[in-house]
Amino acid sequence: MRNEEKIEIPLINIERSTLLIITSFLFSSIILLIGYKVLIDFNPFGFLIMIPGFFMAFQSLWIVLHPFTLIFADRFEIKQSLFRNKIRYFIDIKQVTQNSNGKLYITFNDDEIEKLNLFGIKKNHKQLLKSEIEKAISPK
Repeated sequence: MRNEEKIEIPLINIERSTLLIITSFLFSSIILLIGYKVLIDFNPFGFLIMIPGFFMAFQSLWIVLHPFTLIFADRFEIKQSLFRNKIRYFIDIKQVTQNSNGKLYITFNDDEIEKLNLFGIKKNHKQLLKSEIEKAISPK
């Protein structure tokens, strides 16, 4: 018998900023257009321009298809980019604090403090993220 992987459905999806999505698509489109124009002029340098353009287009598509944060029953996942994904378990977290600038800091059980990089999240979802983490780590 084969063990089937259990599909977990997130409790809350926290979305990305629309400005970040539009900016990402705009930059990738401009680089791809420049690379295409250079390539059409029979200049092989166009291939060198198209490689980062394709990567940026793929990253933009990935940003659209994945929410910024997924909150599950026992953990939350922050998916900032294709290469920067973090998983934090609620059992390891002691508290969440917010400074006057609106930045979130996680204090772990061993008193280590980590700043959450929330670049790309909707501004009104920062407080939602903080409240959901606090609700999950509060004693039941």
